[in-house]
Amino acid sequence: MKRKFISILLAFILITSLLSACSPAPVSEGIPTPDPVSTPAPTPLPEDTGQSDEKPPVSGSLTIIHMNDTHGRTQAEPYISQLAKDIRADGGNVLVLDAGDRLHGQTPTNLTEGETMVQVMNAVGYSAMVTGNHEYNFGLSRLRELSVMMDFPLLAANVRYNGDYIFERYTIFNMDDLKVGVFGLATPETPTSSDPRNMGGLVFENPVEIAAEIVELMKERNCDIIIALAHLGDDNSTAENNRSDALAAVDGIDVVIDGHSHTLLESGKVIGNTLIAQTGNHAWNIGIVEINVENGVKTKSAHLIEVPGADDETELIADSAVVAVIAEGEARVESITSVIIGTTPVDLNGEREFVRTGETNLANLVTDSMIFATGADISFIGGGSIRTSLSAGDITMGDVLTVLPFSNLIVTLEMTGSDVLEILEHGVSEYPEPAGLFIQIAGVHFVFDPDAEPGQRVVDVTMADGTAFDINRSYIVATVEFIAAGGDGYTMMQRGVDLVFYGGDAEAFVEYLQTNPTITAEPEGRVTKH
Repeated sequence: MKRKFISILLAFILITSLLSACSPAPVSEGIPTPDPVSTPAPTPLPEDTGQSDEKPPVSGSLTIIHMNDTHGRTQAEPYISQLAKDIRADGGNVLVLDAGDRLHGQTPTNLTEGETMVQVMNAVGYSAMVTGNHEYNFGLSRLRELSVMMDFPLLAANVRYNGDYIFERYTIFNMDDLKVGVFGLATPETPTSSDPRNMGGLVFENPVEIAAEIVELMKERNCDIIIALAHLGDDNSTAENNRSDALAAVDGIDVVIDGHSHTLLESGKVIGNTLIAQTGNHAWNIGIVEINVENGVKTKSAHLIEVPGADDETELIADSAVVAVIAEGEARVESITSVIIGTTPVDLNGEREFVRTGETNLANLVTDSMIFATGADISFIGGGSIRTSLSAGDITMGDVLTVLPFSNLIVTLEMTGSDVLEILEHGVSEYPEPAGLFIQIAGVHFVFDPDAEPGQRVVDVTMADGTAFDINRSYIVATVEFIAAGGDGYTMMQRGVDLVFYGGDAEAFVEYLQTNPTITAEPEGRVTKH
């Protein structure tokens, strides 16, 4: 009966996720109306406006309130809204910008495929947003539907579909005496850091080359301030020419509002004449950039405002209207998310810095549940599939859907031992960098040497039952659709045969928890360093 109940419950979740309900707009140039993805309309750069090449020096100021990588979290939004209102009430210029990975990650936005988050952003009065890799999780058609719901432009200057630009490439704001240009840049890592099945026809162009093109156009339009709204990141797991730091080489970019790497830049960082700002992740901080212009000479600074917890005393004021919109979104899914499906005697670790660099007890439970569901010899996922931790005590359906928000089906493939060895090598290839591809595994224990060259790091492999691992025999390997399609660079999975589909990863996790498995506080030694 429990399995039947859970199956019905998760079927209801799937149906619910397909239901969709439905700030003053900026002065924009060259903004297309989204068409169906099957017939995308070309989006050429706007024609020259005929403005003069020279413009007398101006003076003015601008405050940018910015966020990145909230992954569906909304706790900062009421404060952002009130901060923006207060600045405008004092006669100041303000833009509210988001650097991507916003429309997926927490249960309300997941079950409505981004709609509740768009409603929150509209209530706050966002000025612009760039597409992050996880904006494509629900598919391109859904992303374009969401862009129509937005009261602000969704930007991506370097994304083409079947040869055509499909999102607004940039927008220009006229603010008193200042003309402010904002353009969007999406990470070229998107095809491997979002579901590869959603990437057909999409091309992510070189961000530095596109930035140079757009900046020249904005100079022609006499923009006083030029802002790159980028989902690029600055960590070593990203190719150098695709990082936000590389944009500093483009003359004319005043500020880069960045995301993707979850980097906490408390005061920003300056490279040349460019200020780069990023808030970390998960809406723990609100980013503030101040730009002052005196007779054409610009000064820039950045700082963060910590978002208060529920019990913290704070001088920040929350906008009650935005609080109400958030509550409405949560109420839409509460009947599903409040169901208790299990308990844990210990905290289960799903924190980013742990699941992307080593084995954790939560990751072990998830991969064990995949073997439970399929009977496979080996199961694995990337640490990036696990999005948060679980505290000791009751576990609700909402908790599970927050830990495993991607609604992936589990699949099995028959693979050779030599293919499995290649999987293990790839899974530790980025270590010690925190990488979403870092392998979490069941059925196999292995040792790797972090000082060896990537591809030659695995030094010992045994099956979990103590028997020998054989590179010449075949194994049934369970993973999720995303990885089976080559996601996170696991391209060797496409050599597997006899593909079989099972239920969802969240469903398997729920059913496994209800068998009352042994839950330990510490990892078991499945992935160890030499």
